[in-house]
Amino acid sequence: MCVDKPFDIRERTFLFACDSVRAFPESHLEPGTLRIWLQYVSAATSGGAHLEEAEAASSRAHFVTLNRGALRELREARYWLRIIRATELSGHDTTGSLIDESSELVAIVTTIVKTASAKLKKKGPRPGS
Repeated sequence: MCVDKPFDIRERTFLFACDSVRAFPESHLEPGTLRIWLQYVSAATSGGAHLEEAEAASSRAHFVTLNRGALRELREARYWLRIIRATELSGHDTTGSLIDESSELVAIVTTIVKTASAKLKKKGPRPGS
């Protein structure tokens, strides 16, 4: 896990996605374990993808929608990590710092969504949208 966490949320979610891919167990996994790990990695990488897409949003409303999508994916990633850890599936020993980071990312993106939503209500959509 990266010790010096970047300030930029897109970079931070990119690093989280990379750490998630690296945490994937290299050994053969039973079908149920494999499915849970694949669900986790999918959600962990998708959160950052939503934030990248939000950078080019066509309107404030679109920006909020994409950030909400990122938030849902990051929450889902945290959920799968908790299952992996609680059930002691293969690779569970790598999940501690990932759970911590996913919780921090959820908190940060929650703040972004709340702030952007409040601005949207206050100012309305961007001109031309």
